[in-house]
Amino acid sequence: ALAESPETVAKHGEAIVRKLEESDRGVLYAALGALAESPETVAKHGEAIVRKLEDSFEGVRCAAIGALAKSSEMVAKHGEAIVRKLEDSDRDVRFAALLALARSPETVAKHGEAIVRKLEHSDEGVRRAALGAL
Repeated sequence: ALAESPETVAKHGEAIVRKLEESDRGVLYAALGALAESPETVAKHGEAIVRKLEDSFEGVRCAAIGALAKSSEMVAKHGEAIVRKLEDSDRDVRFAALLALARSPETVAKHGEAIVRKLEHSDEGVRRAALGAL
């Protein structure tokens, strides 16, 4: 499968990124999952992935965060956008954002206050993820 080979994903990254413009959520989710297998491709197409953080479907937002989280450099570069997802309407997106932020100590240091606020979240998984990020 394409997603099992970072080299293949890197080679065909442009074609995969074009799928981020599809309206089909399944295609979007699959494209983000494939991109996540190649940190090189994530770094090259980070802006296109960040745009998917605003998708109306929470699964796509989670997949976009997951793709960015494959690289601590991408988490640091797009930390502001990921931190905004701590206030997302969906619990899974908030959880994914905390897990991603934990990959970048620099970003955690910069946005510690936002993460600390999640220690009081009503969902215990979000609270645990906030502790893990700190």
